[in-house]
Amino acid sequence: MTGEDLLIARSRGGDTRAFDLLVEKYQDRVYDLAYRITGHHDDAQDAAQEAFIKAYRALRTFRGAAAFSTWLHRIAVNAAYDAVRRRPPAGSHPGEGTGASADPLGDRAERVEARARIFCAIAALPLEQRAAVILRDIQGWSYEEIAAIAEIPVGTVRSRLARGREALKVALADLAPVDARAYAGGNAS
Repeated sequence: MTGEDLLIARSRGGDTRAFDLLVEKYQDRVYDLAYRITGHHDDAQDAAQEAFIKAYRALRTFRGAAAFSTWLHRIAVNAAYDAVRRRPPAGSHPGEGTGASADPLGDRAERVEARARIFCAIAALPLEQRAAVILRDIQGWSYEEIAAIAEIPVGTVRSRLARGREALKVALADLAPVDARAYAGGNAS
């Protein structure tokens, strides 16, 4: 039995401190996922809190067929979807949470502008594509894990990713270096 399994077992038995430790372990990733989907800090906080409350209440039904993290992230995706449906994001920039990586653009102002455009392009994707892109390309989940989180076949994950990536490619084509556009078959002029 792993440490996490022990915390889950103790949480099922009513040990709230054990569940608090699970929350501490996953709170940043759950919030980050919710923020990137909702594009709004308050909605992300509400969705993350709702996800943990639902997880605690449903912990007795967790069977362990999938990893606890997969099960929890599925709950978080649903909570974020609900938050978006309640109040669509307007003028927000999903993704400015944790997990940012080094940016190849040279000038800081250009990086800030490019990042804002990327976040807006992600926010413009349909919810299912947005979630797939965030889970795979930003948070690094495998196709199989995303399929388990979204409760869809792996082929559907691949399809949503392909459509989402293509939409981002079109929306952000001018951010790619000229050489890269020429290599990809675009117009380098």
